[in-house]
Amino acid sequence: MADGAWEPQLARVGRRIDGVDGDLERAICENLYQSGPQQRRRWLLTALLGLKHTVRGLLFSWPLYLLGIAAVSLPLDNAAWLGVFFLPGILVSLLILRRGVVEDYRRFIHRVLLKPGATRHVLWPQ
Repeated sequence: MADGAWEPQLARVGRRIDGVDGDLERAICENLYQSGPQQRRRWLLTALLGLKHTVRGLLFSWPLYLLGIAAVSLPLDNAAWLGVFFLPGILVSLLILRRGVVEDYRRFIHRVLLKPGATRHVLWPQ
């Protein structure tokens, strides 16, 4: 059971299966969790979380990408040193992106029966 400041937000998204009491209710929730509509919702939300974090990363790290454009536009002998800064920056940006998507996935999607309008609350939590 997750306990955090975001737990009230989870009520708008759906119901965590791990918090269900009773064997019959848990079995019903497990069956619903494996259903086609729930799998499609999880897949769609995961893709949208990836898109959300990618756009957010581009907005926050645009100087890094300008550095890459500068490296491409400079003559070859002057551009090599920019790659020393550009490639590790891209790797760090991808690690931060992955961490954000995984964190939000665990927070809102993993082991949660999603409500039909959950997309808005997952992408823009209050």
